[in-house]
Amino acid sequence: MFSGIINIDKPVGLTSFQVVGKIRKLLGVKKVGHCGTLDPFASGVLPVCVGKATRVVRYMDGYDKEYRCTVLFGAFTDTQDREGKIIGGRLPSRDELDQLAAGDFAGLRKLFADLPGEKDQMPPMYSAIKMGGRPLYEYARQGISVERLTRKIHIYSCDVHDISAADQLTADFSVVCSKGTYIRTLCNELGVETGLGAYADALRRTRCGPFSIADSFSLDKIQELAEQGQYDSFLLPEDLAVSHMPRVDITDDEEKDIRMGRQLPLELFADRLSRTGSADMNERMLFCAFCKDKLVAVVLPDEKEERGILRIERVLA
Repeated sequence: MFSGIINIDKPVGLTSFQVVGKIRKLLGVKKVGHCGTLDPFASGVLPVCVGKATRVVRYMDGYDKEYRCTVLFGAFTDTQDREGKIIGGRLPSRDELDQLAAGDFAGLRKLFADLPGEKDQMPPMYSAIKMGGRPLYEYARQGISVERLTRKIHIYSCDVHDISAADQLTADFSVVCSKGTYIRTLCNELGVETGLGAYADALRRTRCGPFSIADSFSLDKIQELAEQGQYDSFLLPEDLAVSHMPRVDITDDEEKDIRMGRQLPLELFADRLSRTGSADMNERMLFCAFCKDKLVAVVLPDEKEERGILRIERVLA
């Protein structure tokens, strides 16, 4: 009955899975999936796909994201956030805090200024990344440390909003980053750099791909609108999930062929694909095929038996 994407403002205290459960119960639909897991202590943008829109979840995995975080200096925790057990670090003395404030926290500001760029990041043990078929947090809860591989991440920008040394040393900052970036691990690394220890004390995701916090809905608001039958108020079209992909327009006849699963000659689309400005046609780049502004399929240039074809990745019409 219901299909679309809901831009949810996840509250603190719920897991992403619990949010999915609440939406499933609220709307009475079985097919519900989410993009970009948020930790229970974190809040903010959590795109949830409902009904047929779950078909596009796979295309939402690579979104860049934006976060606002408060980092607290003076301790390390085993989870790298406020919910963990303190495992080290030291509180700066009052004299140290006064000296830092007198210099406008220049050294600390430089650490934030140095964050942007590509880097290797070690995923935390308390994460949902799977090793041997089990999420890392299951090993961590048993006191088992598993060897992990670093991941390439990219920090596109970092802005410091405030640094305070009133009672404790804290910093409020925002980052725009690539998928797979752990903000609490950035906080932990800042703790290492300062020698004080640090952890994420508050975390809010303000953007996930095309979904922004300004356009999100609380669970209470969704329930209110659903009870009034105003589903169109919060259900967004699935096209939005693939708005980051290049678009190619197709004819009515081509739409029929794609719906039938026919792999059409790539030469028919070469000019249209090149006009998107995206493309070396030798790359297996995904495109959205639209017919009369209706999303038909996700397609990609490919080869079959040494001839170019437009391969159908998934029909969505």
